[in-house]
Amino acid sequence: MSANTVVTDAGPLHYLILIDCADVLPQVFGRILVPLAVRDELLHHGAPQKVKNWIVSAPGWLEIAEVQTSESVRGLHKGEAEALQLALKENAAAILIDDMDGRAAARKLGLIPIFTIALLELAAERSFVDFPDVVKKLRQTNFFLSDAILDAALERDRQRRSRPGTE
Repeated sequence: MSANTVVTDAGPLHYLILIDCADVLPQVFGRILVPLAVRDELLHHGAPQKVKNWIVSAPGWLEIAEVQTSESVRGLHKGEAEALQLALKENAAAILIDDMDGRAAARKLGLIPIFTIALLELAAERSFVDFPDVVKKLRQTNFFLSDAILDAALERDRQRRSRPGTE
């Protein structure tokens, strides 16, 4: 397994861009791969201009990769299916994916799915972001996650920060 390689679907990258946190990706993982279909989703006419501008002039750490044969996966969009295929091909340590069906498909394939909030928690544990601040920014977007899950994540962060030897 490539311990520092991660493949990302459109959703997590979309929201990380909106809350100005995309740069945590190479800090947390190292090598970041995106399939062409995901890049295309981020360029979709309905995507926020901030997201389109970012992907057009993507930083050098983002590797956009072509998936040779894009196989459809029932219930998943093309970007999610290509992200799963690329993660398998690259033997990635994890796949960043928010969609529940996509996370279930990743697990069935033996991949480790990480969703946006979990990624931000990892970044906060390493002091790359202030977790309550990024959750506040995320809540100002159209990102959907139940308040119960967000509140539980905030509570874990409070507990982590209150332990001796942390922040």
